[in-house]
Amino acid sequence: MHAELTILGNNSASPTRHRNQSGQHFKLGQDQFLLDCGEGTQKRLILNRINYQKISHIFISHLHGDHFLGVMGLLNTMALNGRKSPITIISPKGLQRFYKVYQETSDAHETFDIHFMELGTEQKQVITTPRIKITAIPVSHRLTCFAYKLEQVNIERPLNVEACEKYKIPVEAFKNIKLGEDYQIESGKVIPNIELTFDSHEPISYGYITDTLFRPDLANEFSDCHTVYHEATYLHILIDRAIKTKHSTAMQAGEFAKKASVNQLLIGHFSSRYLSTDEHLHEARGVFPDTHIAEEGQTFEIY
Repeated sequence: MHAELTILGNNSASPTRHRNQSGQHFKLGQDQFLLDCGEGTQKRLILNRINYQKISHIFISHLHGDHFLGVMGLLNTMALNGRKSPITIISPKGLQRFYKVYQETSDAHETFDIHFMELGTEQKQVITTPRIKITAIPVSHRLTCFAYKLEQVNIERPLNVEACEKYKIPVEAFKNIKLGEDYQIESGKVIPNIELTFDSHEPISYGYITDTLFRPDLANEFSDCHTVYHEATYLHILIDRAIKTKHSTAMQAGEFAKKASVNQLLIGHFSSRYLSTDEHLHEARGVFPDTHIAEEGQTFEIY
């Protein structure tokens, strides 16, 4: 089993002719999440043949326009196309108030419930869903900004069918056994779960880090991630500008991935001054070889 991450936008504050603002679609089994929602995200979802009606959660890193202004249009399109299921939006404090003004002034058409969960403090916070745990981790930008770590939970262990038949275990007990429980047979003997199941795969985990000063002190937070996306707004020759604007360079993104010992690094959030991202890739790979450009329209597999 693997997760699929589709890149919807990889540019910074202003879109260019060939790059759009931040947005990523994360799919793991029946769960579909959106990470940031810059202008035009709904069009990018359509172009990538993603059913946006199945998105259950939207995670916004911070309230700079290139990361959240697409939310209103996406919600409106969902309603116009008859969405009924609720959606949860997680963001720093302020987005709910922004949406209320939009709703009041536009007479927005609503067909479903919208639940806002606002991260009002600069503290690490955990959001739980039935199958995925999301940790919001504060980073260092010009206003409150969070990175997000997504981790698979409640992984079922593959059933050892032969062992279950040997002990005449009823089908109705299979679900709990796959979740790791032992089983007591009629004689009173307890059959250890390890005899009834096989080892499951490692939990799938993904880290999303955008718009921040270089924070190597947070590498341990993401050390269990298979893949990390890290902003790389500038080339390292502009390190002074990166510090001034509280962003990172491609070299620093590579250094973060190396320190965190992840399997794969994706880089994005490129400044509009760059027509090509080739130098970003070369710079990051000089530190961390398994680096890839988060190319718009590309889907990455995360194990």
